[in-house]
Amino acid sequence: MLKPTNDRLDYGNLLQPPVGYEVSEAIGTTYSLDLDALVGICIALGLSGSIDSQLMKNPVYLLEALRKTAGKVSLFCEAGQIKVPSSQNSLYMLLEKMIFQVALKKSTKMKRAPSFHPKFWLIKYENQNHDVLYRAVVLSRNLTFDHSWDVAAVLDGKPGGDNAEGSQPISDFLNYLSQYITGNDANSKSKRKSIMALSKELTSVSFELNNKTFRDFEFIPEGIRYDASNAYSIKNTRLFTDTFHEVVIISPFLSTDVIRDFNDRNTNIENPSCTLITRKAALDKIKPEHASRFKCYALKDQIVDGEDIISDTNEIPSLKQDLHAKVFLFRKYSESDLYLGSLNATHSAMNGNVEMTLRLGSTNRYLNTRILLDDLFGSSEKENPFEETELPSTPKSIDFDELDILQKKIKDLCRAKASAFVAESESKYNIHIDFENLCDVEGLKITPLFHKKFLAVEQKIDFNGLNALQLSEFYIVTASGVSESIERIIKIPTTGIPDDRDKQVVAAIINNKQSFIEYITFLLSDDYILSILESDKVKVAGPSSANAFTIPALYEKMLYTAARAPERLKEIEYIVRMIGDSDVIPEEFIDLYSTFKKAVGIK
Repeated sequence: MLKPTNDRLDYGNLLQPPVGYEVSEAIGTTYSLDLDALVGICIALGLSGSIDSQLMKNPVYLLEALRKTAGKVSLFCEAGQIKVPSSQNSLYMLLEKMIFQVALKKSTKMKRAPSFHPKFWLIKYENQNHDVLYRAVVLSRNLTFDHSWDVAAVLDGKPGGDNAEGSQPISDFLNYLSQYITGNDANSKSKRKSIMALSKELTSVSFELNNKTFRDFEFIPEGIRYDASNAYSIKNTRLFTDTFHEVVIISPFLSTDVIRDFNDRNTNIENPSCTLITRKAALDKIKPEHASRFKCYALKDQIVDGEDIISDTNEIPSLKQDLHAKVFLFRKYSESDLYLGSLNATHSAMNGNVEMTLRLGSTNRYLNTRILLDDLFGSSEKENPFEETELPSTPKSIDFDELDILQKKIKDLCRAKASAFVAESESKYNIHIDFENLCDVEGLKITPLFHKKFLAVEQKIDFNGLNALQLSEFYIVTASGVSESIERIIKIPTTGIPDDRDKQVVAAIINNKQSFIEYITFLLSDDYILSILESDKVKVAGPSSANAFTIPALYEKMLYTAARAPERLKEIEYIVRMIGDSDVIPEEFIDLYSTFKKAVGIK
């Protein structure tokens, strides 16, 4: 079940459509976001390709993945937690319509604003016969390329069945997400409408476990209301309300009050089995008396530093890895429950954050501490990636953390009302940004994603003399302190971006006849990866070779497509419309395409 040596899950594979199906809609959530990782997800969803594939370097491949998923994917993330990419790629602009920031309101009970922290996907697939499948994926992993150890669970569902009531929490979660699509543009209206429609569909969808270990399940979208006065909360489950015989807590981050509650709860049960698996640094702030019943474990140093040791040359960057999974095992008598998802064993996770947890019900026969730890620890000390770790006799004091303060400044900026508009001036463009209700902005600077000039954050900011490919709703914000600095991407609603900006993004990639023919060939191929690999071997040297070889080859592909899947010929219209350049689109192709359009009845 949780054998680190065997049970490896690939993020992209979890989301890829089943054979014969295509993605109809996908809604995802994450705390932190890497734009390149989202591009990889689009490849998995749209082209059934690998996130780590070398083909991610092929711009034609990426363009088609983003084209196929642009209207289908909605990704919600914590505001101020989008990573600045290491290199600039104009294709990032095509992600704007997918990404929606969530900035939760500050709570009077907490010293800081709670976090939007769920890691979850709900995907709808459909085949040519209009058969529909649904997939719910609950994870502990953010949408990044982090190498830490995480956990995931996948449940597939179909309309009808006996378990439709189990889908109601997901339906409520989708309704909650839709309120963070606040724009009135066509894309926002369309996304909001489709998510609410999908939420309604889910009330009649039954998800199945298909696993004898577990007998029932429950989705728990922490912090989401299910009626006017009540919200989903893991604190209402017996994990937090009942005594127990066994408990295993796997969490990279800890709070004293949470661990102390488990430690002191069992007043009537003698010698309960308590196991805590975490990061070594997390144990530093736990007093021994607050975890006196726990055996504590952490990953061995050689595991944490393993990839660092392998990367012993400057050519390969060193990569750390540590525990990031969040799992709770609860057993009382013969009943066992496994909880997994985004929820850390921390005070903020239980009191204000939005999280997503999946409870899997089981029995002592199939699931208990021994079974779970045997999976995790292996059969020998040599196999065991974990080691028992003693709690410090005196918890370490928490030092002043400048990075935490800088991060808070960016989060506060994301909670200020912001808007921007673009104005054309002498064939160039100016961006004007307005902020309202700014807090402490000392040390904060901002620039459009594809612009190099940073300006100090203030109520009104102007960037002048930009070209169309420098216009975006993505902005880089840097926060600098005495000795530390961080940078993040934030999204600001920006009006006035010219309608042909996306055309210029496409034109920058499909900029000659060779790349146009490569794209069309790729578009009509049954095997995307094979098509790209073949196109790398066959390059059009000039107009004569294009006429002599490429057009007849395309004719054959289009003839095959017209006979087997004529609706795919409609997809050519997108690239023809976006390019519209006779120097890029061969004249012979326009004539050929017009003939096929008439033949299959495309208007």
